[in-house]
Amino acid sequence: MSLYASEINQLTAAWLRRTRGSGVLSGAGLWPLLAILAASADEPGRGELADAVGLPADETVDAARDVLKALADLDGVDAALGLWAQAAARVRPEWRDTLPAGTFGELTGDSAVDQPMLDAWANERTGGLIERFPVRTGPELMLTLATAIALRTTWERRFSDEPLVPGSGPWSGRQLAGIRRTSPELDDLRVAITTAGPVSLTRVAGDNGLDVHLVLGEDGRPGGEVVAAAVLLVSGDGGRAEARTGSEVLSDGSGSWPGVAFVSAQRPSLALTSVRYTVRSDHDLMENADIFGLRTVSGTDRGHFSAIGPVPLRVDQARQAAIALFSSTGFEAAAVTAIGLRTVSMPVYNARGLAVTYDRPFGFLTVHRDSGLVLFAGWVEEPDAWSPPESRRPAARPTPVSYTHLTLP
Repeated sequence: MSLYASEINQLTAAWLRRTRGSGVLSGAGLWPLLAILAASADEPGRGELADAVGLPADETVDAARDVLKALADLDGVDAALGLWAQAAARVRPEWRDTLPAGTFGELTGDSAVDQPMLDAWANERTGGLIERFPVRTGPELMLTLATAIALRTTWERRFSDEPLVPGSGPWSGRQLAGIRRTSPELDDLRVAITTAGPVSLTRVAGDNGLDVHLVLGEDGRPGGEVVAAAVLLVSGDGGRAEARTGSEVLSDGSGSWPGVAFVSAQRPSLALTSVRYTVRSDHDLMENADIFGLRTVSGTDRGHFSAIGPVPLRVDQARQAAIALFSSTGFEAAAVTAIGLRTVSMPVYNARGLAVTYDRPFGFLTVHRDSGLVLFAGWVEEPDAWSPPESRRPAARPTPVSYTHLTLP
């Protein structure tokens, strides 16, 4: 089963390098939409979209179908596609039938009707993690394509909750919601010299084949560069960056890596200290239209998607809403990505161990273990504040909203 992990991870890394080093994003949520548009666009936009996807345009719809099906089949992952259009868009049935199976609905052009319907879809498909559909509705929105991805995993080895007060760095002196655990798995830690300098990655294994990699670079390095380098490292596309394992670092007994220290321990082990965090982002993808292949197809000179129908259409909106939650028990993340088209208007321890501490801004990756596909990537600027465990209560999940799907003519 191919997840096109390399192509998706390359897009994710390119996106990360454009970010300012904060928030969370999902290249896996965006890639299938770009793949569908690539096959549907006229030249030269077709070629630009295909370059962003990393495949020939005549292969991209099949690839999008394969990716969405493969994602939905992963344990702990829900993935969905949605297409909505106004009747005035005159969508060709033969174009619609080429798309991956999903939700097909009708837009009325009335925001009071369309927005609640799309918000309900986003809410339901992400289990309440994303409550608002990222694209705004109105009479000008003729068609919108969207993906929703949600994942959950529980740690194979849980953390303990305890307050953490960093002694230096941007979080110095603050009482944070710390989490800590010690395990014998030294090789959960990997270090490497990358294009963004030295990087430390620590894998936190989930119980369903999903892992989160905590990423720390040199102090002062842009977060986007650090996490982009880590994406390529975990996917095997890191070029000359050769990772060393925690076992190798410990046996060498020398070297300096971000966040890593040699400590006394009862037995060779890896002590991991980090923070609980909740990261939310709302991305305007048009700010990076060039790397996503959206520059030409958003132009107002003419229509760019004759395969969709006879009405001249251009990309008007492209947005992603994403969230990631990391706690002592597990990890949750979700993203809804949407592209909107409009008509052209025109004790004494003797053994040695290792300890790694994430007590300043750091990155994270959520990775499908077997394929290396990065599902989510982000950077933590603001951790949660400490509160005693007994005072914390899980947030109530919103009740899913029922709605009726309408079939396009």
